[in-house]
Amino acid sequence: MTLGSLVILLSIALFAFQFWRLRGIGEFSIQYANQYCEKQDLQFLSLARRSTRISAHRGKLDWKIIYQLEFSSSGSDAYIGTMTCFGSSVIEMNLPAYKIS
Repeated sequence: MTLGSLVILLSIALFAFQFWRLRGIGEFSIQYANQYCEKQDLQFLSLARRSTRISAHRGKLDWKIIYQLEFSSSGSDAYIGTMTCFGSSVIEMNLPAYKIS
């Protein structure tokens, strides 16, 4: 095995690991958004990834992912907020004002 093939193999392994890590963070984010909506007495509609990048937060380098959260307060209307995750922890939830029924 040459150094070139070893570098290619390690690059493929790193790419696969990061792919599965992003999938895991996505599944965690859906669960978190669903639980958050239940606690706030809202109906969870959807969660879509808006941006993904590697960033530093509190000295740690990890994935910073911004999601677009769609929810409803009465079932007949829809509102769009944002949820920001750093790694597998939510650092910000930003929801617009919504009608309480």
